[in-house]
Amino acid sequence: MEWMSDSTCISVLPSLPMSSTEEILFSFGNILYRNAVPHSVGFAFYGHYLVVFFTYLWFTIQQPPKTRAAKFLFGAILLLCLSCTSQFVPDMIFSFEQIKGYFMWTDVPLADRRSRWMARLEPIFVLERWPTAVNFMISDLIVIWRASVTYQQRRWVQTLFSPLFSVLWICAASFTSRDAVQRSHNPTTDEQLNTSGNFILLGTNIFGTGAIAAKAWRQNTLMAKASIKWKGDVPRVMLLLIEAGAVWAVVQLLFSILQQLDPASFTPIDLAVAVIGKMAIYLAVILPTATMIII
Repeated sequence: MEWMSDSTCISVLPSLPMSSTEEILFSFGNILYRNAVPHSVGFAFYGHYLVVFFTYLWFTIQQPPKTRAAKFLFGAILLLCLSCTSQFVPDMIFSFEQIKGYFMWTDVPLADRRSRWMARLEPIFVLERWPTAVNFMISDLIVIWRASVTYQQRRWVQTLFSPLFSVLWICAASFTSRDAVQRSHNPTTDEQLNTSGNFILLGTNIFGTGAIAAKAWRQNTLMAKASIKWKGDVPRVMLLLIEAGAVWAVVQLLFSILQQLDPASFTPIDLAVAVIGKMAIYLAVILPTATMIII
């Protein structure tokens, strides 16, 4: 969600002579369109996510988690579902309440409706700030957990992973918390992640996926030296984990780059940044859940 100032809205008005009422209505229309497009994309992705999640839930009911690792993954997927829904519900409320506040508050002067509406729904602005970072952090933790499981026979690797990624998690969470507090004082800002937090999460995913890829490459090399073709479920699963981590890294990188852009309002780039940002939020939960189904 991104808010433009009134002066920005007026600057994109056509050169035709317009009354102040027409200018306000035109700016309302621009803002509604700018917010409706990425929200609609998000709603569509949430629908896809529900299909993936309930498919995973059905398989889990058929074969309940028994090991500690399986229970950990199940809990992580449930947290992702809660976080994803926490993004969808405020977005839905936001979309309907925005139309209502702009055009149906007839007891409020037209020029004051936007500011009054923003003040009333300030909690939503704060709530929408959290799911993005939560989705990213949990997804990366799942990747790191998979990497640690891959090196089960090497205790020193697991001992290294635990404190390293605990520190990375705390750093990313600190940036997120700080930004959420700042956003509560300025709800007109977009729900962006801190640049440092973005690249910490991206680096975490790349490191975890790289660890899995290194293990797979080493195992394949050993099998090749023994003139044995490495095949079966193990290489298939490891390849799937590597591919899923790589796809997620590309999404994170694109998300991070786009957030550094400062395009003019109501331009195709501005809209693309908003749409891809919303897609990234939901892909953060779709990819790990779909991977669990395939595995």
